[in-house]
Amino acid sequence: MTTTVESTDKSVIMVTGGSGLVGSAINDFVTSAPKENEEWVFLSSKDGDLRDRKATEAIFDKFKPTHVIHLAAKVGGLFANLAQKVSINFGFPVDIADWN
Repeated sequence: MTTTVESTDKSVIMVTGGSGLVGSAINDFVTSAPKENEEWVFLSSKDGDLRDRKATEAIFDKFKPTHVIHLAAKVGGLFANLAQKVSINFGFPVDIADWN
């Protein structure tokens, strides 16, 4: 289902992971060419724990987004990724080299 926002309506676009690589790039782009009917909200982990339902509902109640770009992820950098393999994203250790 596609919802069209009328040109007179204000869009509130909330970006989770707004301080990460992709979120920051979107922020730079949006800042360079702002649109009158758009409000962008860039969240970081400091704004709330999206794993907590009540915290997430509070964030949605506060900003009332019409659109969400979900980029939030747990990251640890190169050494954490090497040490934990893919467990950061799956929640359990997985060695991709063992996949058949």
